[in-house]
Amino acid sequence: MQITNEHSSPHAPLVAELYAAVDAMNAGDVAGFVTEDVTFRLGNFDPVTGREPVHRANEAFFQTISAMRHTITGIWSIGDTVFCDGTVHYTRNDNSEHEVPFATRLGLQGDKVADYAVYVDISAL
Repeated sequence: MQITNEHSSPHAPLVAELYAAVDAMNAGDVAGFVTEDVTFRLGNFDPVTGREPVHRANEAFFQTISAMRHTITGIWSIGDTVFCDGTVHYTRNDNSEHEVPFATRLGLQGDKVADYAVYVDISAL
């Protein structure tokens, strides 16, 4: 994970830690960032609600690829909402490469994510 963000956000450390867990493909660590009643949506998948379903959804997704790496080019905060965008580089299980833009919206509740939406086209994976 790399952050090339030119904007200052008080939530940049949270984004960095979250995406380090995502890029490590550690579903348990990702689930540690969310509230018990989180709503999570990845791309065109149906949203899931709850920490354990988020853990399972990420675990299942991580099995479909062999690696991923994010370059975050922007982080913006408005109150308890954080937005970030950039590029995600995937390595498929056949070792071919795929890179696409992404954007994420994080609704915070204290120091945890209560609303987690990832806008990315993963149809080519």
